[in-house]
Amino acid sequence: MRPDPGRALMDARIAAMSPTARTLAAARLRHTGMLLVWQRSDEAGPMTEFQRAMFLIDRLYPEMPTQHREQFRQQLEARWHAGTWNGFRRPSPTFDPRR
Repeated sequence: MRPDPGRALMDARIAAMSPTARTLAAARLRHTGMLLVWQRSDEAGPMTEFQRAMFLIDRLYPEMPTQHREQFRQQLEARWHAGTWNGFRRPSPTFDPRR
């Protein structure tokens, strides 16, 4: 894989931030990533909440080992059928650093 040409610049920028600013930047990036993954699930078309959950997990954690993913799937499915879980919450479209 080719090196990211902007990586050194980004690393320097992050290193110059205060700990509070770094934490806020990480939270903002995490929020943006969640919004993008949910947008992709919307674009994928209709699906059950359980199917959506696995879609989200596959995109958020693409390197998750197959065995771990299957165990997670089984746990979610059991909770779904037991009525103790009804899907993941969609993130707010606006960033709130207190969340």
